[in-house]
Amino acid sequence: MARNKYPEETQRKILDVAFRLFSEKGYDHTTIQDIVDGLGMSKGAVYHHFKSKEDILDHLYDRYYVDSKMFDILDDPSRSGLEKLRELLRRQLTDPGKLDIDNIRFSFEHNPQLIQLLLTTSVRDAAPILQRLLEEGLADGSISTPCPKEAAESFMILLNLWVGFFSQSREDFMAKFRFLKTMSDSLGIPVFDQSLMDTLETYYTRLAHKLAPQ
Repeated sequence: MARNKYPEETQRKILDVAFRLFSEKGYDHTTIQDIVDGLGMSKGAVYHHFKSKEDILDHLYDRYYVDSKMFDILDDPSRSGLEKLRELLRRQLTDPGKLDIDNIRFSFEHNPQLIQLLLTTSVRDAAPILQRLLEEGLADGSISTPCPKEAAESFMILLNLWVGFFSQSREDFMAKFRFLKTMSDSLGIPVFDQSLMDTLETYYTRLAHKLAPQ
């Protein structure tokens, strides 16, 4: 078999087709065979680059974060740790590319493999970024939590899994965030100001067809 001279281009094509199918059909209703058919290549070629459908989704998230300027805020010397955290959350809730990815994520039908993936990435990838901002806030006085690592990990798990998978309605979604506000305020992390709470309402409206149970 001839060796693929352009593996990065092949990976990009696989991710592009998978993203389109996940968006159109939903993640759970898209199979590897659907992706193979959309590409016009062999199933073995797809598995050469990605070990599973979950792996493809994980790489879609990685590609989005690499291509976006989502994390430029981390190096803004004019903002406090708390201000950076608020702005990062606002971007997560309003960026069109992130909303496209979240549309796929919220089409999961409580897929156990993906819940495990989301749990792992919440602690492994997202929590260290939050921890960095909490520690910056501690240094500049905008945040006063005594346990930045534990606060970051628990916050990301609650945000990505508890809110994302178990919100039954708009009121339930907002009630969970009101709880997160109370919890984070009590931990010395007053990130949820009124502007951010209003942004959450808008975010729910944009993804209501995915968040609300059918």
